[in-house]
Amino acid sequence: MPIRILPETTANRIAAGEVVERPAAVVKELVENALDAGATRIAVTLEEGGIGRVLVEDDGAGMTPDDLELAVERHATSKLPEEELLFRIATLGFRGEALPSIGAVSRLTLTSRPRGGDAHAITVEGGRKGPVMPASGAPGTRVEMRDLF
Repeated sequence: MPIRILPETTANRIAAGEVVERPAAVVKELVENALDAGATRIAVTLEEGGIGRVLVEDDGAGMTPDDLELAVERHATSKLPEEELLFRIATLGFRGEALPSIGAVSRLTLTSRPRGGDAHAITVEGGRKGPVMPASGAPGTRVEMRDLF
């Protein structure tokens, strides 16, 4: 059998499996993101053991529309402002893999509102990113994942 390069969507789904092995991994990553955003309140809702739906809502810093769009790109992170800080990380996450990985293997919707700003939302389905759209919501971030795997 000849060697070939995998299509990008297939490669992304395989890479996502390293981060998102099961629903508990989704919850862990989303709760860690909320904590890193300074949340003092985090609500987690599961349906069908997390396979059908995981919803994590927080009262953290929230994201601007530009940050929302970048948040679902691989290797995009707010937690590593300079490469020199790589060995002095004080956050739970920093690789920029969680949200794009979850979006590669599910239907993902992020709705976020920074304090003093307006709410916006973005969807990712099977790794395909939609546009950032105006939305409604309280300050903080709401991440809803449906149909894992």
